[in-house]
Amino acid sequence: MLTPTHTTLRLSSRALRSSFPRIAVEKRAFALASRTLDTSYPRLQQNDSSSSSSGSSSSNKASSSPISTTNILIASAAIVIVTPYALDLYGKITGTSPSPSTSIPGKVEPYTHNPLPLISSAYYPDPSTASAHKFLQIGLPASTSKPSLASKFTNPEDDIRKKLRIRSIYIKEPSLVIERAYTPLYDTLPGSYAASLASASSSDRKLLDLIVKRYPDGELGRMLHRARPNPTVPQLEVRGPVDTWSFERDSAHGVLPVPERIVIVVGGTGVTPAYQLLTNLFGRPGAAGVGLGIKGNVPKVEVLYATQDLENALLLPQLHELASTNGDKISVKLFAERLPGATKLSKADAAALGQLVPAATGGSRGGSWIPFFSKRSSGDPKLELTAAQTAAKIPVYESRITQQHLSQILTPAEGSGRTLVLVSGPDGMVDALAGPKSRDGQTQGPLAGVLARIGLKQEDVFKL
Repeated sequence: MLTPTHTTLRLSSRALRSSFPRIAVEKRAFALASRTLDTSYPRLQQNDSSSSSSGSSSSNKASSSPISTTNILIASAAIVIVTPYALDLYGKITGTSPSPSTSIPGKVEPYTHNPLPLISSAYYPDPSTASAHKFLQIGLPASTSKPSLASKFTNPEDDIRKKLRIRSIYIKEPSLVIERAYTPLYDTLPGSYAASLASASSSDRKLLDLIVKRYPDGELGRMLHRARPNPTVPQLEVRGPVDTWSFERDSAHGVLPVPERIVIVVGGTGVTPAYQLLTNLFGRPGAAGVGLGIKGNVPKVEVLYATQDLENALLLPQLHELASTNGDKISVKLFAERLPGATKLSKADAAALGQLVPAATGGSRGGSWIPFFSKRSSGDPKLELTAAQTAAKIPVYESRITQQHLSQILTPAEGSGRTLVLVSGPDGMVDALAGPKSRDGQTQGPLAGVLARIGLKQEDVFKL
């Protein structure tokens, strides 16, 4: 017979045996955990040792750290070296890579930009007053400034044909790789037959004179206005010359006779091509008789110059002097949308314009300085520009150039010869007068606008 004590012992023994499986499972789980801890411990130990070694010495820090100063410098240098090659490869793949530069300082070529120095830069017309226009002088190599002799042409008309052209240069903005055409005041470029080159001094022959307007959205104009003159450092990327207009090229392959009259309708800075053509034929202002010494029938040139106001008109003193020097071969008419009162002109504007007087036209008396009170028709000039010691006058109209003006000027007189019309100015003006150019901007497009309505022919009009 079992006692209560024996019963208790037997129950305890069973409980102990029943707990063995759970203990075995827990022991097995503990063994797995220990094994995991053993395998991860070396990593922790390695990280701890790396951390302690990097903190022990500043000299060992750069060599043991994964991102060290030396590695950063090496990576940066590699990026700098590789980037140009990568961009070049990208350009070749995409077809946007520019042609290899063959720039030669001091050389002028039509299809390659070469660096030329900026000799001088000043605000125009008054150098002491900031304005939207600047007068720039770019240095040319001496080899390009030799005038081409006209004496080798046996036919006098050939001499005139060579001078009947307007040439431009292209200046590149290097960071944006864009370029814009500018027309020099005087053709001192290689291959020039201009009378302005023959009448120039040796120093003037080495200069390219430009008037550049700064537009709010014009990258080239802003760049040129910022440029600092330095005669010893070629800094402006220039290519040229490029014919903007050539009588031999653009007048039915040059088979047409030299025109009796050339009428140039210009607006804004579009006056510079007209001025270059005048100086090609008649020389620089003050060079009396240079143009009239040309053998053959030199065309009469009439300039119709449109501007918003007189203060923004360019080259008026020079145009006035050319008209005074060359008699009945040059005439200039000025069209301004707004006319100032006599007392509203600054001294600089008055000096740049000349003296303004009321126009005495068609028997009308007592012209007014205030155009609103004038009794003349819109087809009559309101003011005249005069200059001391000359009888030449430039009539000033308070109007845009209208169909009425063009019809009066371009209606041929009986027995007169051919009249050639050139149009130069903002796109809107050119479109209204002669119709737009073709979409590619390279060909003339059909004649339209005011000039077509008054009966002019396609071959007698050229859009610059």
